[in-house]
Amino acid sequence: MKSVRVDLGNRSYSILISSCLLGRFGALMREHGAPGDLFIVTDHHVGPLYAEGGVVKSLIESDFRVETCAVPAGESSKSIETALGLYTRLIGFGLKRDGWIVALGGGVVGDLAGFVASTYLRGVPFVQIPTTILSQVDSSVGGKVGVNHPL
Repeated sequence: MKSVRVDLGNRSYSILISSCLLGRFGALMREHGAPGDLFIVTDHHVGPLYAEGGVVKSLIESDFRVETCAVPAGESSKSIETALGLYTRLIGFGLKRDGWIVALGGGVVGDLAGFVASTYLRGVPFVQIPTTILSQVDSSVGGKVGVNHPL
């Protein structure tokens, strides 16, 4: 595993690079101080491939309380309506300020989950598991998050 540190003072973070991180995700989250509640945002394409069998299993094995929400794949999910639905799910799950939101997917999922993480309860910790080349080199780097407006 390779770790690349993005040095931004008090906003610094690490990027972990490896071909086998999903099965170790729970242990890695414990190492990075996650308390026990994680809310995973994914989409209908990525969720069946990586969520239940890999990421969620790893988190449960590391004693996390986990909720997964899959949104429809595609740019139309990057909307305020989808964000409102995620807020409702987060409230129902009972995610508190020390909980974490995890984006498991490409750029749309990362932008949407990051926007929700930055606005839910005035901001909660956020981690990305980018699953496309574009999201690995663009949308998961630098904290660019947001939703689209119809205009």
